[in-house]
Amino acid sequence: MAYTKKIVVIGTGGTIAGQSGSAEDLTAYQAGELGIDEVLAIVPGVEHYGPFESKQLCNIDSSDMTMAIWIDLAHTVQAAVDRDDVAAVVITHGTDTMEEGSYFLQLTVKTDKPIVMVGAMRPATAISADGPLNLLQAVQIARSPEAVGKGVLVTLNGTINCAREVMKRHTTGSDAFGNDFFGHIGFVQDGVARFYYQSLRKHTLNSEFAPLAVKELPTVALVYLYGGIDSGVLHHVLQTKPHGLVLAGLGHGILPERIRQLVENLDIPVVRSSRTGSGMVSVMPNDSRHGFIAGDTLAPSKARILLTLALTKTTDRAALQEYFYEY
Repeated sequence: MAYTKKIVVIGTGGTIAGQSGSAEDLTAYQAGELGIDEVLAIVPGVEHYGPFESKQLCNIDSSDMTMAIWIDLAHTVQAAVDRDDVAAVVITHGTDTMEEGSYFLQLTVKTDKPIVMVGAMRPATAISADGPLNLLQAVQIARSPEAVGKGVLVTLNGTINCAREVMKRHTTGSDAFGNDFFGHIGFVQDGVARFYYQSLRKHTLNSEFAPLAVKELPTVALVYLYGGIDSGVLHHVLQTKPHGLVLAGLGHGILPERIRQLVENLDIPVVRSSRTGSGMVSVMPNDSRHGFIAGDTLAPSKARILLTLALTKTTDRAALQEYFYEY
């Protein structure tokens, strides 16, 4: 099939652009070494899905990703999808922070055009590098009419995932991405994107935060709770004066008593989420009295993204809780 409209491919680095001196090296490589044009050039058959326009936004290990880069990325993607000659956007991104970066775009880019984020678990120089096939499948998803209106999609290892729910679940495995609670929304088979589900939560075209109109965002801290945690840890965090706080709580977002006493009725919003990686944190009877917000099914890292954006609209706790129900 001949296509007339372009796919804009944006490179940000990551393992998919990584290199090592040994083909057997799967962990000690350097991420973000190849440019996006070099990454595209090693994908067999990708030319059948052109035309393409490439842009190198940055070339880093995604562990070094910042909110400022994500803001720049959101503006870059918005500019691309607003063009009549662009059908879709594909973004190469490191996997370590892909779950956050994809959700940020899910909330800050206003479009129904496909946006697909893709990465790799093995560098380009590795035996059985997964990046070329992952990128080919990302392009195949981007060309699919069924991808229209489904928000930001994440693909690795042939699976299609919703940006809101997708999690990195393994340190090195090629099947690292998915969600134990919701599962994949589809997969790519024989070059065709097959969809079975879609997110019903607000995103992209219906997001109140899109298009992103700011260049700076509030600061939200994230603290992982554990058995025996010293309240001094939280004291140090609060001394940095964040605008909001997300707590990765125990089990059902439970806070140890000494932590609860410290954070209840703070003058900043506090979100209870769960460190378990699966399930829902629902509203508890005392949440409103203590000023807490229940994180719903969002992972702590994603709860931080939503709270950051929600604080650009309001600091009212009840209104913030509604955002967690809607997004």
